[in-house]
Amino acid sequence: MSPVTFTPLAETVRSATATSPLDCYQCGRCAAGCPQNVPGEMDVSPTRIMRLLQLEAAFPEKAAQYAPQALAAETPWLCAGCLACTTRCPQGVDIAGTMDVLRQEGLKRGITATTHRVRDIQALHRTFINDVWRHGRIHELFLVIGYKLRTGHFVQDAALGPAMLSRGKLSLLPGKATATSHVRKAVKRLKTP
Repeated sequence: MSPVTFTPLAETVRSATATSPLDCYQCGRCAAGCPQNVPGEMDVSPTRIMRLLQLEAAFPEKAAQYAPQALAAETPWLCAGCLACTTRCPQGVDIAGTMDVLRQEGLKRGITATTHRVRDIQALHRTFINDVWRHGRIHELFLVIGYKLRTGHFVQDAALGPAMLSRGKLSLLPGKATATSHVRKAVKRLKTP
């Protein structure tokens, strides 16, 4: 029987983003610039996530302690992908990309935060990916319907629909997508069950 190979999350991040969390020297600029890193929002700061990845890589025998902490945090799911952290990093670490990798790895491994708001974010994520997979683009109305069906929040924000329709912000029919093969290739790497 061949030994199981251990791939630290930091290495998975490096191969996906071409930057390494191991380069982070904990200056805290990512956390300071993050619009989501306010009291009561993120459970773990982006700086702490980087540290967990470093600890997992440095101490593989304790990987079972550090990796689940990073994957089960709300932080990757609350990340808006605004890139404020990435642009502020003096080491050039793609922190927003790291959060994306952690979301995907968490779903693959079945280790994610289980709070109510994270489950809602995951429902939106899955709906978005499935919509892009099927149509090559999103259609806002289908996205909202899919999200509502997944979460059961049928009447939440319902009053916004008519106003959005009247202002032309929401169309009833989707536009025609062309050449979706390249979109499908990109989404295939992200598609989750």
